[in-house]
Parts: sequence; C-alpha cells; structure tokens
Amino acid sequence: MPPFPVVLEKTSQKNIGVSLSPTRNTFSSMLLLAKGEEEPGIHPWIGKTRASMSKKEFENHTLALIGFFFALLPEDGQITFPAYLNQLEKTDALALRDKMLNAYAGMWEGKTSDVDWDDVLSSADKYIEFLRSRFDDEHVDVNIEKQAYAYIIDPPAMKDFLVGHMTWLWKTYFEAEWRRVGSMLLDSVRSFKGIDLTSMSRAEAANFIIGQDISDTKWCQHLDDVDQVVFIPNAHIGPYVHASFTNGMFQIVFGARQPEGTGNRIPDLDRTEIVARLSALADDTRMHILQLVAERGEIRVHDILEIINLSQPSVSRYLSQLTASGYLQERRENGAKVYMLNHDRIEKTLKAVSAFLSGR
Repeated sequence: MPPFPVVLEKTSQKNIGVSLSPTRNTFSSMLLLAKGEEEPGIHPWIGKTRASMSKKEFENHTLALIGFFFALLPEDGQITFPAYLNQLEKTDALALRDKMLNAYAGMWEGKTSDVDWDDVLSSADKYIEFLRSRFDDEHVDVNIEKQAYAYIIDPPAMKDFLVGHMTWLWKTYFEAEWRRVGSMLLDSVRSFKGIDLTSMSRAEAANFIIGQDISDTKWCQHLDDVDQVVFIPNAHIGPYVHASFTNGMFQIVFGARQPEGTGNRIPDLDRTEIVARLSALADDTRMHILQLVAERGEIRVHDILEIINLSQPSVSRYLSQLTASGYLQERRENGAKVYMLNHDRIEKTLKAVSAFLSGR
C-alpha cells in the first residue's frame, strides 16, 4: 500500500535539511520499479531494469513493494542498504507483520484505532474489506492483496519471501546502480549545504530544494506539524516527489539537482535534471496540449476533450504529467480545474539546456 496523508501533532521546530539517506533513497527507486507504467521524466534505468525482469520476478516485486509496503518501509533511512537488509533478517516474523498491520490501524483519521485482527484476518475477503475501509478502491489491488493475505496469515513465510526478494533485488540490480549514482547524489546533497534553509519557512524550503511549487500538494499542508523534514535527492524519480512520514519525520524524495544560483556546475546532475524535464516534452499529445494552452492562455479539461480525440482519463493523465513536470499550473474555478502555462519553468528549461550544451 502506498502511504497516505495523516493528521499530525503541532510543533514549532524548523529542523530541515537535505540528506543522502541511502536506504530510503534506494527504497524509493525500488518503489518506482514496481509501477506498471512509465511516467515521463522517470530515469530510463527504471524502465530498462523492469524490462529485464521475468514476468514472475516482476510479479514478486509488485507483491513485495505494494502488498507489504509498510512492512518494508525503512525506519532509519541513513543506514546503508546492506545494513537495512541485515535488520530485516533479524526482525521477528510476527513483529514484521505487526509493523504493517499497526500502520494500517493508524490510518483512521490519523489515529490508531482498535481493530479486531482475528476477524480481519479470518479470510482474504475480510482483509480486502478492511483495506477498502482505509484506502480508496483505486488504491486496493485485489489480486496483489489476496496474494499478500496468504503470507500475512503465515508470518515466517512472509518474512522469508520479503528478505529473499529484497536481498535478490539489491544484489541483482541496485548494488551496482548505487555505485553508479551515489557520488552524484552526494554532490547534490553537498550543493545544498551552503544554503541557509532555516531562514526560510518549510514550504519555501521545499519549493527551493525541489525546484518547483509544491504548495498545492496534500502533504505540504503538514510540513509545519512534524519534528523534522528531510529532503532526499534521488537519481530516478525525475520531476515527481514521494513523501512519507515515519517516527515524527517527513522524508521527501525529489529528483536530484543543484540549487539555483550555484556557481560550480555538476554536469552529471545537470544532465539528469535536463533529461527529466525534456522527456515530458517528448510526446506529441503532451506538446499538443501545451500548444492549446499557449494559444488560449488557459484551458479546462472539457475544452481539451472537444479538440483532442481522447478519453477524459487519458487527458487527465497527460495534464497530471505536465503539471508534475512543472510546465502547467492549475487552479480551480467554480469547482473545475483550469490550466495555464508555467512560463518560468519553460524559460528555465530552455536556459538550462543552452547552458549545459555551451558549457556554462
């Protein structure tokens, strides 16, 4: 199950920073790999790795990362991934299962609620019904959760499956990839060290670090309600953001980049960010939508549907991709979403490409 926003207790602390967080970083990339479809801006390594997996390997991966997300979610992102695997191996099987179930129990209005686990776990259908009480139907994959249930009622088998899969995944794919991207990610962390983030509000710091306005995201509303906020640069996530809450801390994974105004450029970081930005433009339909918005100044979904012969879910997906990439901004008018170009994002993308190719 993917994480959902929770109600958090208020604190006045401003403890914010950028961290490498090797385990949380790697885990976020593993979560990207579990997605069945490729979003524009996601690093090509994810798609290539997914394509190299057998059908059974990918099915096991989606079962592990989606069906047991809260059992596997690292509590200490600062340790190395091999150390995380060692902790996973040493965790009692029942405790590992209870970690996930307790997370589900805490999703009722952000507070831990009493759950009759004997009843919930009495059948796969009861378990699915419980999940639907915590999540929207679109976030409950019945096939995956029924497979997960077979392991949940047998904690030792569940642990063996998870330890075996995560160890295999690390050794087969992610160990070498971490060696490839680790130094670049460390460069991203170091590039933020000279910035006084404490002089900004947490929302301002988030916009500055991520490089786009995230004030409309659900999790942004809770930035001031936690003890600590850690931003984690990732080599694969591109323009998207993953936010999770553990142990009084928000961990926010974003596409690795340098802060604007940094004097010394880091080519690997520049290239990674530029590829992520341009991939959103490398599609005829997305470019057509941007052209329509440019011509009209602003546009509604209904107007796009009248011009482009696509279903509403398809158009909504394209708009979400362009909004996530920063090329479109949205606002609500009479309950409907209205889209307009983000000229600043477009201008900065063109300047970044020019500066990179000219060596400036």
